[in-house]
Amino acid sequence: MKKSSKNGLKKARGNNTKSVLIWAPLLVVISISLAVLWEDLNTTKTEKKLPIQTDKHPEYVLDFQAALKEREEQLKKYKHDLQTTGVERRSNLSLQEFWDLYDAKWPVIITDVVNTWPASKWTTEFFNLTYGNENVATSIVEGTTSEGFSVPLHGFIKYINYATPTSWMYVMDEVFIVSRPELHKQILPSIYTEEDFFKLFPKEIRPWDCMLLWGSAYSQSPLHIDPYNWTGTNAVIKGTKKWKLFPPGQDHLLYVIPEAMCGFPLECYKYNSPINTFAPDQTQYPLYNLATYIEVEQKAGEMLIIPTGWFHQVYNTEETLAISNQVMNRNNYRYVLKEILKAGNLLHKHLPDNFHNLSPKHQVRILMSLLPKRVLQEGEKRSQDYINSIKGQHST
Repeated sequence: MKKSSKNGLKKARGNNTKSVLIWAPLLVVISISLAVLWEDLNTTKTEKKLPIQTDKHPEYVLDFQAALKEREEQLKKYKHDLQTTGVERRSNLSLQEFWDLYDAKWPVIITDVVNTWPASKWTTEFFNLTYGNENVATSIVEGTTSEGFSVPLHGFIKYINYATPTSWMYVMDEVFIVSRPELHKQILPSIYTEEDFFKLFPKEIRPWDCMLLWGSAYSQSPLHIDPYNWTGTNAVIKGTKKWKLFPPGQDHLLYVIPEAMCGFPLECYKYNSPINTFAPDQTQYPLYNLATYIEVEQKAGEMLIIPTGWFHQVYNTEETLAISNQVMNRNNYRYVLKEILKAGNLLHKHLPDNFHNLSPKHQVRILMSLLPKRVLQEGEKRSQDYINSIKGQHST
């Protein structure tokens, strides 16, 4: 398929006690329901105007074609010409337009958020002087071998300029920033990520925000969908990233590794592909040739928002420092909840009969309240194990 715009959609090409037990969950649901009802009665007029969303898909399956159709209808409301096959760069984008055209529908690059952050002034020298002796979770690749290590940051920085196409390093640390409030406060909220139902999760299983991503030249991620099928954000502080973004519905062409688990504090399935889309093996993965994708280059000061359900892979063309985050909101919460249930954290039968007719926030609160204690305990243990592994300690 011929490219229809600079960042157009392309065809992939490669070179090669009984009553107590019965009543306890109901009492929890009733108490949560009353609390949320009181909250709803005290919301602002703007919030009251939001319709209670009902679930049209009991299995919470992402219907990408329906999302595209909705986007096409919404496009008619806006006067400026928008690309329908590439990734738009937008500034002064209103929240309503973001929800209408992009959120859970289509990727977009926001150009006027990152440069407002104090973090936008971070440099290699700053991290080396201030945190050089602190450990970071790092992936080191030599040829076809990739291993994870905990290394001092100064060691990573020392060798970052020695990378080659077959030997490179990538810091991918979930807790480096969130465990340092002086850094975390330098990453400011934006209107596009302000509504985030992950904030309603118990702390034992709440995903960490602000993941540190610092890669040498030639470093890259695997081809994957983000955990829980959330909406992902990636903000580049310095450097350049090349992306390949695959619209939903092409799993059968991407050789997704079956039954893989994410290992997060709250368990979920992991959707990764073994294909390196920047050098695909057409012989080993012939169906990949039929896949379509969007290519876009992301520069420093830009934030890419990746919708739910999109496979993506990134390649750092030079030393690149970035921050990633995740969002669960009114437009993707169904898919996140589906992934939580699918992984066996809670049986669907334990949900109230009217669950799918409740407001999004109400659904999240109730599901969280019904999670077994063992799930929270396991989540807390996994979190501590991850932190200890970076510090070089062992759990007891």
